[in-house]
Amino acid sequence: MNQTLYPAFLEVVQRVKEKPALLYKVNGHFQPITFKELQRLIEETAAGLADYGIKPKMRVGIYSYNCPEWVIADLAAIKLGAVVVPIYHTLPSSAVEYILNDAGVSCLFVENQDLLNNLLPRLNSFPGLKLLVTFFEQTVSCNNGPKIITVKQLRAQGAEILKTNPELPKFHPAQPDDLLTICYTSGTTGEPKGAMLSHRNILSNVKAAIERFNVSEKDLLVSFLPLCHMFERTCGYYTMLLAGATIAYAESLQTIREDVAAVKPTLLIVVPRVLEKVYNAVQEKVLTGPALPRILMKATIKTLNRYYRLKSHGRKIPAGLKIKRALLDILVTRKLRKLGGGRIRLIVSGGAPLERKLARTIRNLGFNLVEGYGLTETSPVVCAAVPGQERVGTVGKPFPGVEVKIGENEEILVRGPNVMLGYYQKPEATAQIIDAEGWFHTGDQGRFDSEGNLIITGRLKEIIVNSYGKNIAPVPIEQALICSKFIDQAVVIGDRRPYLVALIVPARLTLEDYARTNGIKFKAYQELLNHPQIIALFRSEIDRCLVPFAPYEQIRNFRLIPEPFTVENGYLTPTLKIRRPEINRAFTNIIDSLYQEE
Repeated sequence: MNQTLYPAFLEVVQRVKEKPALLYKVNGHFQPITFKELQRLIEETAAGLADYGIKPKMRVGIYSYNCPEWVIADLAAIKLGAVVVPIYHTLPSSAVEYILNDAGVSCLFVENQDLLNNLLPRLNSFPGLKLLVTFFEQTVSCNNGPKIITVKQLRAQGAEILKTNPELPKFHPAQPDDLLTICYTSGTTGEPKGAMLSHRNILSNVKAAIERFNVSEKDLLVSFLPLCHMFERTCGYYTMLLAGATIAYAESLQTIREDVAAVKPTLLIVVPRVLEKVYNAVQEKVLTGPALPRILMKATIKTLNRYYRLKSHGRKIPAGLKIKRALLDILVTRKLRKLGGGRIRLIVSGGAPLERKLARTIRNLGFNLVEGYGLTETSPVVCAAVPGQERVGTVGKPFPGVEVKIGENEEILVRGPNVMLGYYQKPEATAQIIDAEGWFHTGDQGRFDSEGNLIITGRLKEIIVNSYGKNIAPVPIEQALICSKFIDQAVVIGDRRPYLVALIVPARLTLEDYARTNGIKFKAYQELLNHPQIIALFRSEIDRCLVPFAPYEQIRNFRLIPEPFTVENGYLTPTLKIRRPEINRAFTNIIDSLYQEE
């Protein structure tokens, strides 16, 4: 594989010209874009951009959810030697404004009218922005602001240029250590920082991912995690294309299930939250449905847990258990696998820790699930399990070429070709996180098991130190809590306090169904949350979920919160991580009252 991205892509095009590179939905049906056609669209877009003055090292922003146009804009900019700045479509306007100005974006691609509307009142606030390209038809103009055109117009202009000058625009011969992209970390604290990633950074990860996950031209992936997320961008986009595989873009987050059933993928790239929601939805449907499926599902999970527990300990499996497992596989688990199209050979989970019980259940149901670990600053993968060698509770072994060691306070340190160049225009922040020997300080805590698999034990900045000096990692407790079908989100609090309390966001539909079934009358949702029977239900659920935890890790008091924590209300990052400082500030009075009630 070539050492820079666009030539590496061209090598693949020569090998698989007529094979579908991308699939996208038109009028309810998936349509293909072949590798050869994708190259043409990229060349036309690049020619148009060059004609508008886009040159090497200029910043090109992409403000959009996943679609073929995202990929085309990205590779066109990279061909010209420009630096791509992806912007989450869910970010508030203030964060978008900060990124555009901090990065000095000259050209911006925008997906839809809603996102454009976020920008229109502020267009004169971006002095460096010269060109704005929309993925949709519009007739907007801006006095004293950037030129606004559609991507269709840009490509048509590029196509005309290529008719008379087929060699234009000339490919910018990037070097492996040239800057390829600036990715702004969503940040659970403070303002976003732009992680500078080079061709070498990303391609080292791509090569390792192809090798670790055995990705080939036969693979097909359904893409639904935001392409701004480096996990999706590296593993679900660059890795797929440079292996000659096919990417199908889900129409929306709401259509994932039907899109997966339609295209029958072999690979899925997910975050734990997606797996939790899918599993809870299936479980809820079964548990509230007819008696026979409910009995079969419970029997299946119980049987599989026993079967694989014996197998993992090398103990003899009784013949009756083998027969029962085989029978339930025909009656239950095969049907569950068909919900995913029936061809999924591998699910890769990353971006956040996956609760052990859920990971074990998914694997027991016959899905090959591997977990990985990484950060934006490491392009992003540091470790991932080798398929077939998974160990529940670990994130596998380091990627080829990546060094990992445990430093002071059990902090995970990383060194290798995947570690970023630094934070854009923030040399002090860079020096704080990458030491003189090149070790990147992740801020995460961990240890290795006896087989060399990394186990994540906590995050330094998130560790709760209670008033008795006990160190408590909140994430494992929160993961255990959301295993309850009644709990959608949980935030554990207790720093410098005598005990832990929690803010709980109930699974509203499940809770309302429970209330109706049990004759609990309510006029408003908040009234339901305050009902003594509901409080007692959640007290019981919390205690049940936390049975394996130490006494000082138990939740003494809690409050049910009616509105979920979202990206839009500022309580989650775009990668769905909890913004603890914001939640602590916003719910100060409630938190204080939880300690006063005791």
